[in-house]
Amino acid sequence: MTSFRITKKDKTTAARCGRFKTSHYEVRTPNFMPVATQATVKTQSPQDLKKIGVQIIICNTYHLMLRPSSTVINDLGGLHRFMDWDRAIITDSGGFQAYSLTDLKKITDDGIEFSSHLDGSRHFLSPEIAVQIQDELKPDVAMCLDVFSAYPMEFLQARIAVERTVNWAKRSLQVKKKYHYSA
Repeated sequence: MTSFRITKKDKTTAARCGRFKTSHYEVRTPNFMPVATQATVKTQSPQDLKKIGVQIIICNTYHLMLRPSSTVINDLGGLHRFMDWDRAIITDSGGFQAYSLTDLKKITDDGIEFSSHLDGSRHFLSPEIAVQIQDELKPDVAMCLDVFSAYPMEFLQARIAVERTVNWAKRSLQVKKKYHYSA
């Protein structure tokens, strides 16, 4: 269960501070989130991260689905146990990496077909698959699959990307409601 409450709000700028509570930790916002791309923050142990006050980290669905796989992480108890991290974890959808790490990609209304940057193997990531993978990873917060918009981009291309992302978000929510995913 997660919740968010605003603790302070600037009357002039509408800037705000808050507290975001997950089942693992209460995170103050705004907050700096180190990136644990492959379930580790390079050169830092979980103990070191806690010493410097890290409250939440972000992991990468794309990288984890390719190696070691969401199934392996699920079988080992999810990201928190896999990483020995008892504070909050957020996972991104993998959409940016599928876009940016390969020249061999095809984005359609169904999802993103891409080649692995590791070995060239072909993969498909749909909103439904992204939800399933993140459910196996067991983060506190999971992001829906989105379309990365490169810069510069023509207006029509940007509109299509935004509309596709909104539709993918709706499909992700339908999957979560249908299967009562906890991620």
